[in-house]
Amino acid sequence: MEWRRIDPVAPHDGRKKEHIIDDDRVGESEPPQDSSSGPGNGRRVVSLYRHPLAAAGAALVVAGGMAFIFLVVQDFTSETENPYRSLITFIAIPAVVGLGAFIFLLSIRIQVVSARKRGERVAFRIEPTDPRYMRSLWLFLALSAAGVAVVGFVGFQAYEATDSTSFCGDACHTPMEPQAVAHQESAHARVKCVECHIGPGTEAYIDAKINGMKQLWGVLTDTYDRPVETPIEMRSAEAICEECHWRDNFLGTKVRSATYYSLDDASSPWTVNFLFDLGDAGSTPDQPGGVHWHTSGGTVVEYIATDHELQDIPWVRVIEEDGTEREYTTPGEYVPLASDSASVVRRFDCLDCHNRPAHPLEPASRSINNALSNGIIPDILPEIKDIAMQVLLNGYEDRDAAHQGIPDSLQAFYATEYPDAAEAYPTEIDEAARALIDIYDVNFFPEMKTDYRARQYNIGHLSWEGCFRCHDGEKADESGSVISNECNVCHLIVGQGPGTSGVLLDLDVSGLEFEHPYGVSDWRERSCASCHAELDGM
Repeated sequence: MEWRRIDPVAPHDGRKKEHIIDDDRVGESEPPQDSSSGPGNGRRVVSLYRHPLAAAGAALVVAGGMAFIFLVVQDFTSETENPYRSLITFIAIPAVVGLGAFIFLLSIRIQVVSARKRGERVAFRIEPTDPRYMRSLWLFLALSAAGVAVVGFVGFQAYEATDSTSFCGDACHTPMEPQAVAHQESAHARVKCVECHIGPGTEAYIDAKINGMKQLWGVLTDTYDRPVETPIEMRSAEAICEECHWRDNFLGTKVRSATYYSLDDASSPWTVNFLFDLGDAGSTPDQPGGVHWHTSGGTVVEYIATDHELQDIPWVRVIEEDGTEREYTTPGEYVPLASDSASVVRRFDCLDCHNRPAHPLEPASRSINNALSNGIIPDILPEIKDIAMQVLLNGYEDRDAAHQGIPDSLQAFYATEYPDAAEAYPTEIDEAARALIDIYDVNFFPEMKTDYRARQYNIGHLSWEGCFRCHDGEKADESGSVISNECNVCHLIVGQGPGTSGVLLDLDVSGLEFEHPYGVSDWRERSCASCHAELDGM
């Protein structure tokens, strides 16, 4: 049996030309030739979908596209916002689609080059009778199904993982390590990063996506800041903190005992017992009723800071419930005008004092005091407070250097200065070294140039100005009323003296005049941080 094809025009003499093709030539490798007019007439046409790479590439495009649609819907309907999910939705999944498109285009290139060598041409056509085409089709369907399942599952799992606290620290390990480690040491360790850092609404959603992309680019190009710039712009404390902390719980008194160790040979302890007044709503700046009066009740406190870190505050305004306004400034100092467009008037809220509620980095002195007080560092070792401070602040290049240098320095010190102690207390020296390494690991991050010296902490006023940014005893209103800096404004000293917190001190609930353990008599004339910051290497 044979079939005939007649060309309408012969290539040279214009006569019709008849081709006879044996029936046994029609088969898997010889599909019918194209009879359409135009360039390439008379050449066999093959489908571009016959190559296995075409099936693989198309399958990836389909799987990635379906996963992208699913994750975008999930992103917009999720109750929580997370810019890091953008890495999955808008980068990882499109990368899968792009890879599939590249493989498909590569298959086209391979087929076009191969067809030209055989005198054929290729086209996007469906050939259900071609076995090679059908094999590629079934391969495409199988790979698409598998791709949808795999990409969908992996994408969803990765998507869920981006909501975790560990992801925020681990995905960008080096730049975010200080924040991640400090978070795990804080009282908010169980609170997810996104619950505080990402706000609801379309605007916050878009801002979060843009910020997430910037962070990703900084990590990929190694152009992120060292240390990471702070403070960052956050939502109001009302939107963040008061999701868990209620104003009604601010009232009352809190008891605290703190033990400080001196830098003498015996590392002598000195303990102070406080009663902290948490505040009430009926207070004024000159007669405040406790710590939280700034944010409780109907009184509004505003301020202007002249630096990015919000440490220099020359102007404070208090607006009472009845609308009465009082402005407090420091006489003789430059005061920015609230009406000036360059001035940013901020409303005082929780985060102005609790500025590092989830990422605290403790000063060396505080960490060592706590370790000595809890028996983690043996206080039997001579000069342990002083040498521990020196060892921690030694300026190690990286963590490995610190892990090696801390025990070496401690052992060398006692071997040289106190050989009897080195011989009598080798175990205690090892314990002290391990404790100092633990302190270093959660407070010092040399790769990011980050420790407490790069992070202001506004709670209290020992190593940073903190409360004294406003409560400096100098800011006054027009009537001469001054923002008080008296100790009993926020806390009452009910006991103080030598010894640890385990020693019962004579308590006086009516309040005691502060007694400086080193006999400093002019402590009222300067802030605590003017000395203690230097002791902490700041």
